[in-house]
Amino acid sequence: MSMAGIVGTLGMLAEASGCGAVLDVADVPRPAGATVGDWLTCFPGFAMLTADAPGGEPLPAGPAVSAQCGELVTGSGVMLRWPDGERTRVIESGVTGLGIS
Repeated sequence: MSMAGIVGTLGMLAEASGCGAVLDVADVPRPAGATVGDWLTCFPGFAMLTADAPGGEPLPAGPAVSAQCGELVTGSGVMLRWPDGERTRVIESGVTGLGIS
């Protein structure tokens, strides 16, 4: 996880992968007492975003929390998908400008 928080880091992952991303806001694990907005934009100290093939088994998380909370999609940027299905584009294209790696 970078200083850009969950959303910014997801944008970097999508940019480097040459795709876009959709984050299911309600499925992102967060500590009790943390607002969604604060949690999605903070630097949590240590966290990882991983990507796998659709339908793959989740990676073992050990003592950490793991959850499937989005998908990589055709296009670019990042959209937040709210519990009612509404989508909000929060990152239009790349984050770093470095492109596909």
